[in-house]
Amino acid sequence: MTITELIDEYNLSDDDIRWSLSMRIAESLAIILNEEGVPAVARKLWSGEIGDELYDIVERWIRVRGENLERTILDEGHMRDELSQMSVDAINRRQN
Repeated sequence: MTITELIDEYNLSDDDIRWSLSMRIAESLAIILNEEGVPAVARKLWSGEIGDELYDIVERWIRVRGENLERTILDEGHMRDELSQMSVDAINRRQN
């Protein structure tokens, strides 16, 4: 299956994917904050790294995952696990 077919199968919108990816970034910032403190988070924000991650986040994620599936670097089972988590994130967002 292609990445687009898998996304459609899980009924995920670009907004759902963007939310889930944003959750991952927020979780990584929380870990940095907990382990290294505010200056480390500030450095990450100041460096522009987060901005780079956010730029075309959905399109880039779809492109990279699609290429990895085609080249069998990523198997469909792993992709389904990731899409399942995105579905859970989307459901939780709608309930809150």
